[in-house]
Amino acid sequence: MTEPAKRRVWLDADPGFDDWLAMLMLAANPNVEWIGMSVVAGNAPLRHTLANALAIRHFHGLQMPVFAGADKALDVRPSDLPRITAQNILGDRGMRTTGQPLPSRADPPNGLDAVAAMVAAIHASLSPVTVVALGPMTNIARALLLDSSVTECISEIVFMGGSTDRGNHTPAAEFNVFADPEAAHVVMKSGVLLRMFGLNLCRQVLVTQKHVQSMRTWPGPQAAVLAGYLDAYQRIRSKDGTSPMPLYDPVVTAWLAAPELFEFVAARVDVERFGEFSRGMTVCNFKPLADAMPNVQVAVAAQGEQVVDFILETLKAALRITAPA
Repeated sequence: MTEPAKRRVWLDADPGFDDWLAMLMLAANPNVEWIGMSVVAGNAPLRHTLANALAIRHFHGLQMPVFAGADKALDVRPSDLPRITAQNILGDRGMRTTGQPLPSRADPPNGLDAVAAMVAAIHASLSPVTVVALGPMTNIARALLLDSSVTECISEIVFMGGSTDRGNHTPAAEFNVFADPEAAHVVMKSGVLLRMFGLNLCRQVLVTQKHVQSMRTWPGPQAAVLAGYLDAYQRIRSKDGTSPMPLYDPVVTAWLAAPELFEFVAARVDVERFGEFSRGMTVCNFKPLADAMPNVQVAVAAQGEQVVDFILETLKAALRITAPA
């Protein structure tokens, strides 16, 4: 009896601590073949997110190729407007720690043109590719605009972004979409099967100091470094750690391995690009009209505690299977 084919995955991300967790989860998923990673500016400028991705790869002995992608949004903002990042919350490097920092030693990227690398890898794949998007979707939009035929080789685009209700970067908009609404618009209009994991979903998946203290008991230097970053991440909402903190990016990779923990509803999702107060908002219509049919499977419910437990167990597996730095 032949084993089922592995899901081929291309990851696009802006590491970021929660991207780090998602990367480890992909590495630990036995049903995934991780064919490559493109890095985009988001949590921090590209020089930081790329350095983080390469440092994470080296620290854990991961084998996937990493490519440098876009440092600017699809529409180039006027020079007098600041670059949109999350550094005011996450620190200059895009992730903070209360413990030992991630070693900065790393090999160079495999290339400096992530869009071309993504398109080539997807076309070369023997089976359709799942694109996992965990940051602003600039690289993915550029790939779709460069070669529209690539959509025929993509099984779905699964993204962390948007919201069915309130935002986080603005009252209306979630950060990843707000950072490049034009790119998100291109993806929504692509015709590819889309799955959205928005703030409404991720706010059901909460990490507490109980989970931080559990990770602190894990053996090995990699776990010790990871625990310091989880501690700092968990304290984003409250410095004393008393407020639960949503997990974002690893929720997507949890779905890849345990889809039974999630529920979806089809919706028409459009991105507001022009509103003075609503730019970057994902307008989710769960009762679409005949001329605006559903284009996204929107995650609406998660078994939150089980998802967190699953993520932590997967991280344990990842730390066992990867090589020491």
